[in-house]
Amino acid sequence: MKVVASRIPESGRDNISSGHRPIHEGTTTRPSCLEEPHEQMGELEKAIKEPHEQMEKLQEEKGDLEKRIRELENTIKELQEEKGEFAYFTQYFQLTDCVPLLVPTISTAQGMLSLHALWIWEVEEKLQEEKEKLQEEKEKLQEEKEKLQEEKGDLEKRIRELEKAIKDSQEQMDEMKKELEWRRARNNSDDITLHGVTAHPNLSISGDEKSFTHEAQPQKVPPNPERFDSTVCVLGSEGFSSGKHYWEVEVVSSNDWDLGVARKSIHRKGKLSLSPKEGFWALGLSGRDYWAKTDPWTRVMVQKKPKKIGIYLSCQDRQVTFFNATDMSVFFTFHNCSFSGEVYPFFKNSHKETTMRICSTKEE
Repeated sequence: MKVVASRIPESGRDNISSGHRPIHEGTTTRPSCLEEPHEQMGELEKAIKEPHEQMEKLQEEKGDLEKRIRELENTIKELQEEKGEFAYFTQYFQLTDCVPLLVPTISTAQGMLSLHALWIWEVEEKLQEEKEKLQEEKEKLQEEKEKLQEEKGDLEKRIRELEKAIKDSQEQMDEMKKELEWRRARNNSDDITLHGVTAHPNLSISGDEKSFTHEAQPQKVPPNPERFDSTVCVLGSEGFSSGKHYWEVEVVSSNDWDLGVARKSIHRKGKLSLSPKEGFWALGLSGRDYWAKTDPWTRVMVQKKPKKIGIYLSCQDRQVTFFNATDMSVFFTFHNCSFSGEVYPFFKNSHKETTMRICSTKEE
């Protein structure tokens, strides 16, 4: 039985090793190059699959050889048993009076036994040859396996490098996308002013209607049904029911504030509950913690403390997004907002003797 080991063609190996150039450390992958790493990953996965298929074929041939060896060993065992039976009967007949009569039969049996012994010897010789060939094939298979393992390790290393390059590129794209989103929002900047009639008595509004200060004592202001009387807040002068709008508020001096948008129909009297259900879409700071005023509130993790907060309102998308204008990151986005008409910029400052200001977004 002749066994030939399947081997991986040299050209296949060359394709595996030459199909991919290593990524040198320090190389910056631009987002436009993302397509190439994905194609390389597909080729590398195909190159890994081919050695596995070769290994499976070699393992199948090995199994056939081992099965043939077991069959030969069983045949030898059966012949040896027959040889033992012949020897037993020969010894028995020599001890009886019928030996002279049985001599021809014994001679014939001995001749047959000799033939069987010769055949067994030939079988054993062939079996030994098969074992030696099998051993050679095993050694070749082991060498091939080691080579494949080495190639597999190189390919896996290459894949890890490509995955890292893709991850780095994705992070760069995310940063660029974040900055682009922020800059697009700023392109919709509005000249927001404060509506003093709605301001809580403890809020003093500046002459340009851009800043508001939480005074320690309430001011003397005329009563008005639109004025907030319990929560220290104020609305913007203009409401929005369509389009996209953006404004920024300086918050660095206060550690207790809320910003966002509110329906025109919200309650102005008594303590307010800030939530979309009550007509508010707001984000705020309380002490050291930032909260999106969902129902219940959602804590927002901040990497860099903001000096200014950007508020982006998209009426057609029914979204309100809050930006950290310091590092251009997104704090939180309210989706599927049920505005039901006009919404107004909303400002709240509960930190006494501090001032907050609506900033200009014009680039200097």
